[in-house]
Amino acid sequence: MALYGGIDNQSINAITSRPLTAPGARAWFVDGTNGNDGNVGDQSAPFASIGAAISSAAATRGDVVIIAPGTYTITSALIPLANMSFIAGRQTNPRRPSVTITGNIADLVQIDVAGTHWEGIEFKASGSTADNLVDIADTADVAGVGFVNCVFHGADQTSVVGIQADDATYILTDMLIRGCLFRDLTGTHVDIGAKGMAYGYIGHNQFAIDVAAGTGIALADTSAFATGKGYVIENNVFTGVDSTADEVGITIAGTENTTAAGIIRNNYFAYCAASAITVDKLSLSEVQNYYGDAATGGTLVDPGT
Repeated sequence: MALYGGIDNQSINAITSRPLTAPGARAWFVDGTNGNDGNVGDQSAPFASIGAAISSAAATRGDVVIIAPGTYTITSALIPLANMSFIAGRQTNPRRPSVTITGNIADLVQIDVAGTHWEGIEFKASGSTADNLVDIADTADVAGVGFVNCVFHGADQTSVVGIQADDATYILTDMLIRGCLFRDLTGTHVDIGAKGMAYGYIGHNQFAIDVAAGTGIALADTSAFATGKGYVIENNVFTGVDSTADEVGITIAGTENTTAAGIIRNNYFAYCAASAITVDKLSLSEVQNYYGDAATGGTLVDPGT
């Protein structure tokens, strides 16, 4: 069996959270060192750029882009087609992915289609024009975008947001963020707008809030969320905060939603000078969250019923 990026082609299914290809779909290969955009994009003749794979793919059929280890510097945002997957060809330590996408541009990735999936990839800011590492639902409704074992690296550039989904017009549903690391971001790590994130799941991630007045997850006015279309934020850790500044792990803006906008449970926070969660906004939805406390070793962040 031929090897690609340190694993055999038949083993890719075993290390990813979704199949290599759907029936009728195609796998495209990218190798920034040995590839060429004039190639056909198969395993023996890979493309050099991720953009070439996107240009060759077909929307909705479930094409997969398998990316060889390396740093991919882009000059314009990657705009995936619907139902495309992007997977690092070698996945070892999720804290330090083998594939890095970077560039001195406003947005590294713009997602306005359904069903895209990203696994084992680092999104890294570069230069002064960086704005959002990933921008979602900016011009259209988006459903089913997922990030698994990815790193969102702000590189301490000015006002860099990890995942930007703060649009007042378009709706984000069924989002998955699992096993990811958010680090060195000078803006909000995950920014969710007034349309909410219906049926979304954010779990088992690390938010390393290491700048003054930093925010891990920002939720807009919860009263705008539709009844029964709740999200789940659970089992995350919020670390790296500066005890002299006004960091907040999870912020909730606006007025309280009493119709079960979502549940926030079992999250842990290092010392927060401001607060771990703005608990007065979802008083029936925050369960068994804790933040570090010098006196007792841990304080429950739970407003009760």
